Amino acid sequence: MENIFVFLFNSIIVSTIICAAARLSNSVSLKIQRSFCFYCDHNLAWFDIIPVISACVLRNKCRYCHAHFGHYYAIFELSYILIGTLLWATPVTWITGVLLLFLSLEDCSKQSIHANILFPWIGYLLILHHDAAHLCLTVLILILSIILVKHRHTLGSGDIPVLLSLVLSNTPVIFSCTLLISCCLALLYLLYSQQIYSQQKRLPFVPFLSGGWVITNLYILFLL
Repeated sequence: MENIFVFLFNSIIVSTIICAAARLSNSVSLKIQRSFCFYCDHNLAWFDIIPVISACVLRNKCRYCHAHFGHYYAIFELSYILIGTLLWATPVTWITGVLLLFLSLEDCSKQSIHANILFPWIGYLLILHHDAAHLCLTVLILILSIILVKHRHTLGSGDIPVLLSLVLSNTPVIFSCTLLISCCLALLYLLYSQQIYSQQKRLPFVPFLSGGWVITNLYILFLL
């Protein structure tokens, strides 16, 4: 019974995060209560926004204008619901995952994020993990990130709070694995995109950090 509740709760959270990220990316106020289609502006009924189920029934299309909103929407939504359910037992990991999901969707959509939402979380993590190993690694990552942002221009300023959150919410080994996998994923994407696009686009790095973090945590959960 508890597992069902956790699954349903994560369904609501993931669906809400996707909705909030979509609204912010399209400059739509979060104060509007009713969900609506971004293509035809038609208000959506409650049975149009049931997590995963509605997307499958409607085949990832709007019921009213039939606009397509992605082939893999239901798979993406279900994947993160399952990940949230699996990570529920560790509150710090779960909250970090929720924040990463929101910021990843923002970064994918408009390549800028509301990184300021991480500052209270970073403050809490500093209180929780203020041992020498975490503090030294935090300072090191902060210095390297500032250099990459200000001098090398290879990172966005919003990536810094994300990296600090990952440092403070994980052990140094987990963070190192996350960063390594994230860089590998980004490199593979760059190699793939170069074959498709003649001009290289700016790379949103937060989704790759999120992917590396998910892979690392699932590996620890199932194989260690």
